Amino acid sequence: MTDSSLIPPFLRQLSASHARLKKAIHTRQLEMWYQPIVRLEDGRVTGAEALVRWPLPDGRLLPPDSFVPFARETELLTSMTEWVVEQIFDDLGGWLHKHPQQYISINVEPDDLQSTALLEHLSQLCQQHHVRPQQIALEMTESSVIDPKTAAPKVACYRKAGFAIYLDDFGSGYANLNYLQAMTFDMLKIDKTLIDPLPGKSLLPQIIALARSLALEPLAEGVETQAQATWLKSHGVKYAQGWLYSKALTSRAFVHWCESRYA
Repeated sequence: MTDSSLIPPFLRQLSASHARLKKAIHTRQLEMWYQPIVRLEDGRVTGAEALVRWPLPDGRLLPPDSFVPFARETELLTSMTEWVVEQIFDDLGGWLHKHPQQYISINVEPDDLQSTALLEHLSQLCQQHHVRPQQIALEMTESSVIDPKTAAPKVACYRKAGFAIYLDDFGSGYANLNYLQAMTFDMLKIDKTLIDPLPGKSLLPQIIALARSLALEPLAEGVETQAQATWLKSHGVKYAQGWLYSKALTSRAFVHWCESRYA
């Protein structure tokens, strides 16, 4: 038997963190929150981005960038993604069925798309909850799609099945135009760092033109002021999300927000 005192502290901490996250996934301790996405023309909700959170005993909610990379490194990502999509349908499957014009976007990792398991799971859940595939969008970050030759056929399978594919956080890292040209996306989500300077000097006119040239609809993330929203609307951006409209909400609060704001 190995003496635990001989195990380096960082390995003990890693093992303990892995066990806590695995338990959180399998005992459904994680939570899904939803940030509304609105149409700039009239401010009406068109859907929401689903965001996973990990509640801590002290009441804090860990954001996904605090634990999703760890899940990826410790081979818990597949289990987490499976839980996420199931929870989204448990939370809002009925709401999506009742409002077929609305959609939910889900953040996915490249590993999620390497097998047909996620595609089959999403298709089954859509059938079970009587939700159209077009009401589910999958978001991929611009830095996550490394090899367009590998990713393009996978992306094409999801789009053929009816699911939309969004390119998320555009402008936050490097922009590989090769995969923008190699793959077909439905939406280009413009990162908050490009929205913050508005209505001052910005590269957004060029990025909007790029999106249009690739038949991509731009969506602005992190909109916090009316001046930003006005600028975006005047430059032809149709959709936005951010604190100007709402922070991320629990499923119940999101439904109430939609009903009370747009009754």
